Amino acid sequence: MRLLTLKIQEPLPGLVLPDMAAEHGPEEAARRYRAIVVTTLRQLRGLSDARLRLTIEPGDADEAVRFWLLPRLADRWQAESAVFRSEGWEIDFGGNSDEFPIRATGEILCPHLGARWVHAALLGLGRTTHRVIGPASGGGEYFAAHAVENSTEEFAPRILPELPVIQTHDHWHQALNSALGPALKRAWEEEA
Repeated sequence: MRLLTLKIQEPLPGLVLPDMAAEHGPEEAARRYRAIVVTTLRQLRGLSDARLRLTIEPGDADEAVRFWLLPRLADRWQAESAVFRSEGWEIDFGGNSDEFPIRATGEILCPHLGARWVHAALLGLGRTTHRVIGPASGGGEYFAAHAVENSTEEFAPRILPELPVIQTHDHWHQALNSALGPALKRAWEEEA
């Protein structure tokens, strides 16, 4: 099984998307942030043989984020220990990573990072490459993965095509004008 970790900031006004908040106010920035997070996670629904790990900042906001987020993803959840399962998702909020031979991190502000994209990115990981890197179009990375087992063979990292990360008003409008726009707009309307 693979582990994909995404970091989520508690979506309170004044704590998220500072560039957008400066232009449109902290309430609207928080609403857009919530819509981006929900859209990204909905895009990851059905990621096979994988668990999503959501790390929450600040650390004491896990429960608040769970109460906000999980009902937006599915009507029913089964909790087993610290793992929440519903059709298409297996999510935890922290724990031991030792059991996962492939570990990845993703950018929650990159809703184009979907289940099919991640699956394709991880093909051959551990056999033909040991690292995968997805550069964000504005700098940084939207995705990184590695195979935990050390191999005697050295492989070059696989570099994925660039994807945009939503951080500014212009990024938001570019996403709304993309194929993902209707899903993002629907999530934004649900956050009203």
